[in-house]
Formats: sequence, structure tokens, C-alpha cells
Amino acid sequence: MGRMEQMAAATDKMGVFDGTLDDMSAMLFADARPLSFDVTGRIVIPAELLAHAGIKDSAVFVGRGNSFQIWNPDEFKKMQSGALSRLRKVRPDFKIS
Repeated sequence: MGRMEQMAAATDKMGVFDGTLDDMSAMLFADARPLSFDVTGRIVIPAELLAHAGIKDSAVFVGRGNSFQIWNPDEFKKMQSGALSRLRKVRPDFKIS
């Protein structure tokens, strides 16, 4: 099962009249779209997504477990610095079993 199908299945478990369901569905699926590929099989990212992410000449691919994100390199550095700073404050207990 693909990632989008997993998210759809998770929202299907929410109550039909759950007010959060509308917000979750809008956040997860409203802007989703199939991606196109060039003749060599590379993903072609739509121009509006590149503009939204501030990606112009270069991008960084960031692993997120079973998925990844594509960032403007400078914006990723800022986000990563903030994330590390927040984690250092809370010092979460991360268990691997």
C-alpha cells in the first residue's frame, strides 16, 4: 500500500462527523497531484510547487523515514537548526525496539 493510501485509510478510521476530518483531508489531499516524469524517468516537479518551496537552482533531498522532502537548501538549514534547538531543550527519549 502506498503512502497516500495509508493516509487515506487512517482518515477513514476517523468519525464521519469529526470536525478534524475535514481539516485533515484538506491538508493531506486537497493539493495532492500525480507527478509527471521526463523521458529518462525523472520526476518533473510542477512550477508552482518549486515556487512555493523557494527552489530555484538547487534543492536538497531530506530523508523522513519512509518518505523524503525536497527543500530549498538555505530554508532547510534554518528549519534543521530550529529543530535541533527544540530537541536539545526537550531531550526526548527515543527508543528503538
